[in-house]
Amino acid sequence: MAESDPSEREALTLTVDTDSVGWLTFDRPGSKVNLLATPVMERLDGLITELQSRIATGKLVAVVFESGKEGTFIAGADVHEIARLRDAEDATAKSRKGQRIFQRIAHLTVPTIAAIDGTCLGGGTELALACDYRLASDRASTKIGLPETRLGILPGFGGTVRLPRQVGIQNAMDIILAGKSVGPEKASRIALVDRVFSVDGFREQVQRFARDLLTGRTTPSTYEKSFLEKLLEETGPGRKVLFSMARGRTSKRTGGRYPAPLVALDVMEETLDMRMDEALEVESRALGQLAVTDVCKSLIRIFLLSRGVRDGLAPETLEKARTVGKLGVVGAGVMGGAIAELAASNDVDVILKDIEQGPLDSGLHHAHQLLDRAAEKGVFSREAAGLKFARIEGTLEYAPFGDVDLAVEAVVERMPVKQQVFRELEDALPEGAVMATNTSSLSVADMASATSEPGRVVGLHFFNPVHKMPLVEVVRAEETSAEALATAFAFALAMDKKPVVVKDAPGFLVNRLLGPYLNEAGYLLEEGVPVRRIDDALSDFGMPMGPCRLLDEVGFDVAHHVAEELQRAFGERMAPAGIIGRLLEDGRLGKKNGLGFYVYEDGRRKKLDRDLRRTLPAPADPMPSDEDIQRRCLYLMVNEAAWALDEEVVGGADDVDLALVMGTGFPPFRGGLLRWADGEGLSSIVQALEGYAERIGARFRPASLLADMAGRGETFTDAVPS
Repeated sequence: MAESDPSEREALTLTVDTDSVGWLTFDRPGSKVNLLATPVMERLDGLITELQSRIATGKLVAVVFESGKEGTFIAGADVHEIARLRDAEDATAKSRKGQRIFQRIAHLTVPTIAAIDGTCLGGGTELALACDYRLASDRASTKIGLPETRLGILPGFGGTVRLPRQVGIQNAMDIILAGKSVGPEKASRIALVDRVFSVDGFREQVQRFARDLLTGRTTPSTYEKSFLEKLLEETGPGRKVLFSMARGRTSKRTGGRYPAPLVALDVMEETLDMRMDEALEVESRALGQLAVTDVCKSLIRIFLLSRGVRDGLAPETLEKARTVGKLGVVGAGVMGGAIAELAASNDVDVILKDIEQGPLDSGLHHAHQLLDRAAEKGVFSREAAGLKFARIEGTLEYAPFGDVDLAVEAVVERMPVKQQVFRELEDALPEGAVMATNTSSLSVADMASATSEPGRVVGLHFFNPVHKMPLVEVVRAEETSAEALATAFAFALAMDKKPVVVKDAPGFLVNRLLGPYLNEAGYLLEEGVPVRRIDDALSDFGMPMGPCRLLDEVGFDVAHHVAEELQRAFGERMAPAGIIGRLLEDGRLGKKNGLGFYVYEDGRRKKLDRDLRRTLPAPADPMPSDEDIQRRCLYLMVNEAAWALDEEVVGGADDVDLALVMGTGFPPFRGGLLRWADGEGLSSIVQALEGYAERIGARFRPASLLADMAGRGETFTDAVPS
């Protein structure tokens, strides 16, 4: 897009007020956020030339960079442009161009001010760091950060160099290495911003600050380091210790699979005492190398899929969503209490119901604990946590459900119980209110059949722990209305979750794909492969935990029940290994009773249980390789995904990949299950499955869709999601 394009000229405008202060306003047409796409950066470059001309003639005495969009400053660069980079030199050149433009801001000979009212990320933060002053509003959405390492790159428009010089090395590490954002209070404390103003009248306060600045009544903030910080950050030996410790922590956290944080550390350490131009060159070359890695491409793919999750429903359908001002939750167990807390933390009023006072008190206590922990982590203040908890009303009756917009049942996974709850909800709720089930595997249609209006019933499957897991499966039964579907979907979005629409089919999507993965671990155990060997092989692949440990977390009783349900639905392909049943007979439930494959004390894993030797067979000879263990478990997931796609359980491969990353922790650096499968080669996977089917069992028989795609040389995924 050329710079002369009118829409891009509107994305960035310059006005000069009566005090000769220039206001450069970002307001990208047709977008909810401002992005620093190439045409916008070119427009900015041209306006800086105009600023220099006005300054030279004395017609401009200060410059303010602001946003015309409520609740957001600049959300960063256009990630699609990064995704399209294929050459390291091209990526380096793109970094140099951004650095040069921001250096021009830094070299302006009048005071420059970044007025941050709302989200300020990536390139937006780097632009702000190039300014002399940064002012932030106290708006709840005001967050300042550099999330680039989460995309497999580092801040490449000067942020890796400038941030440590502004806020100190350790504060910069906290922000850059984990891609964290900080609120206005902390930003002020570490001198990332100079002032925090009320969101009410923010622009007027910025104007007043600019006038005070011109009269010499204010100066930039500097971060005052403690004695220990000076010792660590301003001496050679101290820096050596500081960076060595940071590398150790980062390597442990990333498992060596995510290079960007370690490269960012290298750049920070190398450039601390360099001249700015030399330091920026080191940064740009580092970005160039990172931007073309497979890890970067995979992380960007998942980011774009996550950002595009709203497109899971057509706009005309989403418009039919009922606004949820009050939520009802039936069942005050762990899930019910957590769903209530989630809604209350997002300022939705909640009625939490159970049939007995003890469980109700327990659910309210759980919700209170979750809010307390959020306050401890600085998500919101203690006072705010108290106000949010006050939004949850406990009850043993249905009377308070008379004005509920959406009700979610989270009772035990037994169909007759759930059907009874839906009959009761239908009588208690106002006309048009939506009824949802949090079931993980039972038929939504069968539950809806207990009501006179099955169209009002939808699945809303949250994953445990609710406050951490991003995924929500929104389950559409055959009779689910567009209004019910849209209401559940929009509610999940409002709770900052990632909803994926799935068909009402056994296991839905995530549990269906996890079934054969966990089941194969059981078969490997029966063949004499040790627990630790299986878990280590899958952890080395990048899974957040091995399948045996995951079975402990799920609970052997739950896993056994789901396995039986899946076998009833899919036959011998899902026939469960017998080991879980035998472990249940031994009184093992997993983490919930402290005894599974591992021993637990106070909910924490202590060690592998040596008594398992009485139940498990002798070690296999020969022992399968780690690669063979990985393939047997993961290729079955790929195969089941192909069966699910063929049955149209979800809209496509992108939904599968997003759901598996957000719902199971499938390693993001691999880009998703089916993206990884494409890299393996579908023909190679089919060939391996056929070999396993012949040697081990028919459960490995390739799905028709997978075999057909392999035969045609097709792939599941495109290089870059739209």
